[in-house]
Amino acid sequence: MNGDVLKKQRILPDQAAAALSEIRQAVIAGENEDAAAIADALIRKGVKPEEIIVQGVTKAMEYLDRKCTIREFCLLELMLAGRAAMDVIDRLYTDSMAIDDLVFGADLPGGRKIVLGTIKGDIHDIGRNIFSMVMRSYGYRIIDLGKDVDPADLVAAAIDDQADFIGISSLITTTIPQVREVRRLAMEKGLGAVRVIAGGAALQQSSAEYLNVDYVADTAFDGLHYIQNN
Repeated sequence: MNGDVLKKQRILPDQAAAALSEIRQAVIAGENEDAAAIADALIRKGVKPEEIIVQGVTKAMEYLDRKCTIREFCLLELMLAGRAAMDVIDRLYTDSMAIDDLVFGADLPGGRKIVLGTIKGDIHDIGRNIFSMVMRSYGYRIIDLGKDVDPADLVAAAIDDQADFIGISSLITTTIPQVREVRRLAMEKGLGAVRVIAGGAALQQSSAEYLNVDYVADTAFDGLHYIQNN
């Protein structure tokens, strides 16, 4: 499949639907170049960026969400699909200067901001990257601070960017005291309304109460569902 097959005249509704279906299949298959090329062609034909995100990228990720739920799931599959989804979104940024308002506006699910980081003492980032890709695919803004992030820096970023959530990732149990610090610091700074979500192998063994967070996510999609409902 290739975006070049779309003709130069303004695309018709049936053609747009078929092309959006092709984007969904390309994202699911991890075919990032094909997905981005089709998105580029659709933008040039006048299809709105938010329609490409909602009907193309998001629906593809919803399919993977269902696969994850029924355990027909492969980590590599999700990573490749996430890369394809991000390539589509990045192409939309390039092709439409108004994409920021369109994709992240009030008309779409999501649109809220999440400060994200692997907590201080841990340099693992695969799980955090997957969560970031999933959330961005659903239209959420991600402020990713990377790995080995001090709790105070997570809170400072939440203040600076007026974030709705702070996401913490860790695979190492020795980082738990750092995790517990995030909410305490957030409360000190008056961020009582900001919800703190944690994930990663080490943190999944503990309760939200013990970690002093609002929620402990089992998977990236589990975290997505929590954020969608809060």
